[in-house]
Amino acid sequence: MMCTADKVQETLGRTLDFLKEHQNLIDCHVVDFLWNNHWEKLLPVDLRKELDANGGEIIENLQSILSGNCPYKQLREFLTKAKNHSLASFDQAINLEDFLPEEQPLKVTDFMTPKKMHEVKSASRLVSWLCSKSKSPIVVVDAGDGKGYLSSCLAFEYNLPVIGLEANADYQKSAKNRVAKLKKKWKISDREKNYKSMAITVTSDLRIGKISQEAFSMDDEKNFCLSGLHTCGDLAVSCLEIFIRDPYVRYLCNIGCCYNLLSRFPVSTYLANQNFLLSDRAKMLACQSLNRILQGSLPKNSLHFRTFFEQLLKEKYPLKDFEQLGKIKCKNFNEYFKICCEKMHLEPFYSDEEICEKFSKYDRKNLDIFYILRSSIAEAIEAVIILDRILFIIETCRESKVHLVKLFQQDISPRCFAILAEKLP
Repeated sequence: MMCTADKVQETLGRTLDFLKEHQNLIDCHVVDFLWNNHWEKLLPVDLRKELDANGGEIIENLQSILSGNCPYKQLREFLTKAKNHSLASFDQAINLEDFLPEEQPLKVTDFMTPKKMHEVKSASRLVSWLCSKSKSPIVVVDAGDGKGYLSSCLAFEYNLPVIGLEANADYQKSAKNRVAKLKKKWKISDREKNYKSMAITVTSDLRIGKISQEAFSMDDEKNFCLSGLHTCGDLAVSCLEIFIRDPYVRYLCNIGCCYNLLSRFPVSTYLANQNFLLSDRAKMLACQSLNRILQGSLPKNSLHFRTFFEQLLKEKYPLKDFEQLGKIKCKNFNEYFKICCEKMHLEPFYSDEEICEKFSKYDRKNLDIFYILRSSIAEAIEAVIILDRILFIIETCRESKVHLVKLFQQDISPRCFAILAEKLP
């Protein structure tokens, strides 16, 4: 199903209302949970009362609750409402299997993790299908090529000419080494010229045609498919702009990620006119995944230690600002406390006995539940970011079709939606 401006705007409007309703929860600093009393200040009263009465049971039955079997009315309504504003609930989103039902098994699966293999398998199917629609010779340009997983698959399995663009020298070196090993093992000499790797930073004014001439020494007119598997931050926006600006880039397949690095938002005129912005904390939250919690990934000790230390620190120095602590490796809270004090050039202001007594009274249950509630909003923030990008293409490239495709299994790869665009003849 093709995305339409009216439907995207309607969905964005509803999602913005939901996010504004929970703005304080989204923008809070989690480490201030104890000191600023987020539990009582930021949660709706009826929900908080229900959580106070059933918190222990909720943590014990978390897997079942997050799978949709929630017997607690207020919690169920909160989680359901958040889910209803995710991309999975956008009724113009389609699944890869809806139009590409036959799955082709990968032959070259070496040097990939199971997660990466799953991503490359689906993304390569989609990109190759896009390329098959072209009536002219086509070259795939993979933005943010990384270690060459997707590009090498397209070149060697699907026999497509591919240019991998990667600015990170270490990644590019890894890609070349990996490709060399693939060539040696699979004896793909007839296709080895398909893959070219170039050290280029992708910006919106990139000249794809010139790059293609350098890579393949071909001057004949051709089409391009611009792909990007998990393009970080603003790289995704640059890819959209290249697709819009360059008439020969006729196809786009972009899967974004790392929303915390995003500085260009919003990009659509519609959303810009709404005067809606995302805070840095909201962008960080958009990177979180409720599926990770469903798989048992509750906040680690480090977050609990940091939160409890913040409480102690603010009690002692309520008016003083301190620099961020960064990652700290330790065995227990006593050790954490001492390392923090040392980093901040403070004398430990409690004894070991006092620290043990204070931390023994700390109940991690409420912070765990608060973290779950806040994480449940992440997909709604992601939806706004992705729908804004879709609307940007619709507004500025009217002779095009845009689709939102669920490409990966969300429990394997949380950033699982691809923006698919095709310029009409």
